[in-house]
Amino acid sequence: MFLDVKRLEINRIDEEIINLIISRNLISDEIIKFKIDNDFGVYDKNRELSIINNLKSKFKDSIDPLLIEELYSKILFYSKKEHIDIIKNSKLGQIVKDKPFLIAGPCSVESEEQIHKIASDLAKFGIKYLRGGAFKPRTSPNTFQGLGNIGIKYLSDAAHSNDMKVVTEVMSANQLKENYKYIDIIQIGSKNMFSYQLIKDIAEINKTNNKPIILKRNFNATLKELIYASEYLRNENQSNIILCLRGIRTFEQIESRLRFTPDLASIVELRKLTDLPIIFDPSHSSGDAEFVLELSKGALAMGVDGLIIETHYNPSESIVDAKQTISYTVLKKIFLFIEQIRLGIE
Repeated sequence: MFLDVKRLEINRIDEEIINLIISRNLISDEIIKFKIDNDFGVYDKNRELSIINNLKSKFKDSIDPLLIEELYSKILFYSKKEHIDIIKNSKLGQIVKDKPFLIAGPCSVESEEQIHKIASDLAKFGIKYLRGGAFKPRTSPNTFQGLGNIGIKYLSDAAHSNDMKVVTEVMSANQLKENYKYIDIIQIGSKNMFSYQLIKDIAEINKTNNKPIILKRNFNATLKELIYASEYLRNENQSNIILCLRGIRTFEQIESRLRFTPDLASIVELRKLTDLPIIFDPSHSSGDAEFVLELSKGALAMGVDGLIIETHYNPSESIVDAKQTISYTVLKKIFLFIEQIRLGIE
């Protein structure tokens, strides 16, 4: 009898908790819709930290503060989750609305003629985002380091003359300042994921226009470290952030043909840890063009929001990363696979 009574009380309290969460989400929905309609960032890190810290301080003698933090992190995450695909007025929303999207182009801008030809070719396929490196963070200082500022100009001219957007990496604040008007989507490369001052500098330069930023996971970084790096951007009021998985180093590289271990499973885990869009880089994940098609299909099957791929009209001629650069034939197969997903074709 005692247990029955107490269990009924517990059931009643559980229902009250769920009803309160529902009520909270309804109010949260109104706030988020207002933010979207007025082109405000949906994510407010300071507000969320304030909510959690106030509750931890107020109830610290009654309940473990860590439990409060864990519970509210999930409540706050799910209050935003269903709105991620309807950020209709943001620059990021214009990208993710037609997901999965495809970013493609050469590893490096090699010449004006090369990048114009590739841009023209890819635009005919229906690809809207042109990638290309002008500043190359090469492991060896004796290898091609990119064309620099003139390479960015070539990339911009090629993309915009074909109604495409420019996606490129910068390695310093000065590089971004000098070329900001030419870049549509800023990339922070894998080797700079831990360069927190650079991340903050990029956010400061980008604070007015809030252009999308692709943040690539370092090949030695945990997922938590990747999220922390993204929070450096969010704390500087950057709301158009895309996370990019590009393979990690594991013991497999001792004898594997692959350059890195493709972090496909991280797509699923990241979905539970963040509300940010996630893209996958099959080119760097594998380091070998032979595996790019199947890895792309795998990532898409796991629900990734987009792909970023290296391609060239003659891969063997590519100055940088020729081995992992795919042909147009393979690129078309990936693009058609994406189109099937968009149309809901099995």
